[in-house]
Amino acid sequence: MGRSRKVESRVVAFLDRLREAEPVLYPRAFTRATVLSAIGRVGLEEAVARGGLVALLPGVYVAADQAEAHDVRCEAVMVWSKKAALIAGESALHLRNRAFPAPERVRAVVPPGWSTRPPAWIHLPRLPRPSAISSALGSRCLLAEDALLDAWACASSDRRKDILYRALWLKIAGPRRLVNAASRRARLPDRRTFDAIMGDFLTGATSPTEVMARREVFTGPEFAELEWQVPMVVNGRRRIPDAIHRAAKVDLECDGDADHTGPRAVARDRERNTEFAAIGWLPVRFSFKDLRDRPEWCRRMLADTIAARLERPRASP
Repeated sequence: MGRSRKVESRVVAFLDRLREAEPVLYPRAFTRATVLSAIGRVGLEEAVARGGLVALLPGVYVAADQAEAHDVRCEAVMVWSKKAALIAGESALHLRNRAFPAPERVRAVVPPGWSTRPPAWIHLPRLPRPSAISSALGSRCLLAEDALLDAWACASSDRRKDILYRALWLKIAGPRRLVNAASRRARLPDRRTFDAIMGDFLTGATSPTEVMARREVFTGPEFAELEWQVPMVVNGRRRIPDAIHRAAKVDLECDGDADHTGPRAVARDRERNTEFAAIGWLPVRFSFKDLRDRPEWCRRMLADTIAARLERPRASP
């Protein structure tokens, strides 16, 4: 095999390995020195000329078809900074659970002495290095609770609650660890709002779906008679509905997908609904996505259900 064929074979193998790489097991962003070691100078030039490899940052190369992927960009930032940067904010939340939307810019934090100016697609504030860090999808990150607080702090005020509810719903961070982390911060924007939301978890709320429903959706005089987290005995079992309307005998349940999908969960919910119906109560369920994306529809459906139940003649006890 001639030299050119050998170079081409090495380039093809290198690019294939990049495309198939598992982020936790194999890196997807490389320094120039690493690429040269793998495929040589001629191979690097050929890979770039063929459009298979691009310099995403000075001296940092990634596969061209992965250059827009947020997790690959995060890894490139880490390599470019020689591991001085820690992925933070919504970028870190996305790395921990890809169901959390990736932001337009990579957010990472670097030590106060950092002087290199980043490109426009990186938000790179200078902050003291935390005492504890973690990793996700091949990148070094802030702890989940610190990343969520960072995302809250740098988001616009109208987005903060959505970021918080979504991250809690996806179980990226737990309420108690989040509250403890917040207590260690000297400053937190909209702290009163944050504390009020987290206070619901500390006083009995069991899910972010329930908290969002209570604080953001089913509010105002028409829902003033809702009672939240009321213990009941149904068919000999202790049940705690998310909320009830006692007069209309409506059982309100706010479902997070993580706890209400799959055959066993569906069967459990069906059995519970049947037991409530057997004693004259009507279960009404709303998903996290419905409560978040169409709250007015949820409000109207519950209000109409309550009104219809109250108009029905009550049976004699």
